[in-house]
Amino acid sequence: MLKGRRERIAAQQRMSEREKLVDEVRLAEAEWRQACVRFDDALGADQVDYAIYLLEAAEQKLDMTLRRARMHWHADQAAQLSDFRMESAVVGGEGA
Repeated sequence: MLKGRRERIAAQQRMSEREKLVDEVRLAEAEWRQACVRFDDALGADQVDYAIYLLEAAEQKLDMTLRRARMHWHADQAAQLSDFRMESAVVGGEGA
């Protein structure tokens, strides 16, 4: 019973972390889109330089956020697979 509760809490924490990462990716994408618009609307050398700076920063932020989300996704998939294997071993062990 306690093990089931721990597993549910761990699953909830993974979901909340996943939701947080999804929000961060969406925010980074919105910032990137905004930087693209700023670049398109830039007039003069100074504005273009600043827009390029913002665009490069937004691209790097989006890239880092996506990498972190991928790492979390793969770690979460591995944890779920491990949980499934343990459950299968317990069920198989009881029947033997």
